[in-house]
Amino acid sequence: MPPRLDIELLEAFVSVVETGSFTHASEKLHRTQPAVSMQLKRLEDRVGQKLIERHARKLELTGSGQALFSYAKNIVDMSAEAFQKVAAPELTGVVRIGIPEWFATDKLQEVICLFSRLNPQVKLEICVGYSSMLREKIKLGHLDIALAIRDPDRDPPTKIWREPLYWAIGREFDIDALDPVRLILFIPPCPFRAAGEAALNAIGREWKETLSTTSVAAVRVALKSGLGVSILPAGAVTSDLRVLHSEDGFPDLPPTELTIYRSKGRQNRTVNALRKHLVDHVGAAILNND
Repeated sequence: MPPRLDIELLEAFVSVVETGSFTHASEKLHRTQPAVSMQLKRLEDRVGQKLIERHARKLELTGSGQALFSYAKNIVDMSAEAFQKVAAPELTGVVRIGIPEWFATDKLQEVICLFSRLNPQVKLEICVGYSSMLREKIKLGHLDIALAIRDPDRDPPTKIWREPLYWAIGREFDIDALDPVRLILFIPPCPFRAAGEAALNAIGREWKETLSTTSVAAVRVALKSGLGVSILPAGAVTSDLRVLHSEDGFPDLPPTELTIYRSKGRQNRTVNALRKHLVDHVGAAILNND
C-alpha cells in the first residue's frame, strides 16, 4: 500500500500557511500551539522534506512546501465538503449578511462561496456598505449577521481580527508635491479618518481635506488621479496604489478591528453555521489578502 498522509497533519499545515503563524493556526483549529507544531513536524518527517522555514517575523514555504500546499488545501477542503454533504443536517433558508465595501474582495468572496457550495439550499443576501451603517442595520434587524469594524462603545465582541491601516497614494505620484498633505477621507464617523488626523496632528504635520466620501471606489479613483493621500485598511490597498511609511513622513497607524455582529432576532441554526464559518475563515482571508 502506498504511503498516506494524515488529514489532521495536512489540516495543521494548511492552517499555519493560511494564517501566517502557529498561534493563529492553533486558535483556528482549537488546538494548542505545541500540538500544531508537533503535527507539522510529523508531516515533515512523513514526507521527508522541510516544508516551512521560520524567520524572525514570518513563515516561508520551502519548495517542497509550495508543491504540497495546493494538494493539501484541496484535500482539506474536499474532506470538509464531503462531511458537510453526508453527515451534517442540510441547512436551509435565507441569511442577510453585511460586509464592508473595502473587504468585498476576492478572498472574502471565496469564503462566502465556500459556504454556499457546502450549503446549496441556503440563499445569501449580501449588503455592502460602511461599518456604521451595517451595525445600524443589525440593530434594526435588517441584517442577520455582519462583518464590521468594532464599535468600542458596544459590548466587546467575542472574536476580533486586527487588520493594518496604511497611508496610500497613487503609485505614479510623488508625495513631495503634497505640502500640506492633501487628504482624501471618508465621511465621519470613520475610525480610519480619526486615526489619520490624530497621527498627523501628533507630529505637527500640516494637512487639508481635499475630498470626502462614503465610497471606497471613489477614494481609489481620487488616489489614482493624484488628488492626495488616504488611509486604507490592508485589504483595500490594490496594486495601483503605493503604501507610505515613516521614512516618507507618515507615522504608523493603529490597526483596525473587524468583528462579527449578529441580530438578536435571528439566531437560528443556519445563521449560527454561517457565523462559525466566518470565524474559521475570515482571519486567513485578512492575512492573505493581496
